[in-house]
Amino acid sequence: MSEATMSPSLRDFAERLRETAREIALNVQDRPELTSTVFSGEQAASTTLSPADLPAESLALGIGRYTVLIGLLPDVPTPETVRESLRRYRNQCVVARSYLSAHQSLDLQMILLGPRGSEGQDEWEALALMVERDDRVARKLAWLRPEPPQFDTQSYNVFVKRTFLARPWNKVGEFEDVALDQLSETAAIGEEFLCSTTDEWERIVLDAGDKTPDEIVASLVKAWEMRGKE
Repeated sequence: MSEATMSPSLRDFAERLRETAREIALNVQDRPELTSTVFSGEQAASTTLSPADLPAESLALGIGRYTVLIGLLPDVPTPETVRESLRRYRNQCVVARSYLSAHQSLDLQMILLGPRGSEGQDEWEALALMVERDDRVARKLAWLRPEPPQFDTQSYNVFVKRTFLARPWNKVGEFEDVALDQLSETAAIGEEFLCSTTDEWERIVLDAGDKTPDEIVASLVKAWEMRGKE
């Protein structure tokens, strides 16, 4: 399914993500292959999932180092319907992971959109928490949308602060009167050090090989101690 034929909700949200990424200078790529029914690999021709096991609509983007799969929650706020929807999107994430490297798979995200008017409803709030607590296959977030479309931008801006696209350190100057927010210097270097340390931790874990657990822990601690010294 091409993006042009998808629901307006998915297209609108994808464009919002693209715009946010552009504002913080992250590269964006369309990744339609990740929403296929076919697994990548030598056995791809015979390894497919039934449409009954996959969502009716999904869209995938590469944003910086992250891969984002976007989908829709059902219109009915019941645990059964949401669990079924979640199952199908998890399956789609499994397909997507077959196209990603080990490092890319670590940064796979799933964002599911609630129906119009789900924001502020107790039933939907509880179900959104259920979705986000499911840590299988990919990290998951749910955006519950407001009833009036004119409030979408405000609601989206609140939601995006919970994602990897948030950049709170860019606004550190707004909190200069708060004692705990004396971060003018660390804000400039914190992202660089934290990202480099995280990358090193991932490398250590993925390349562990025959190392013992104690050796892996020692390497992780050493990487933390070395942050910013190179």
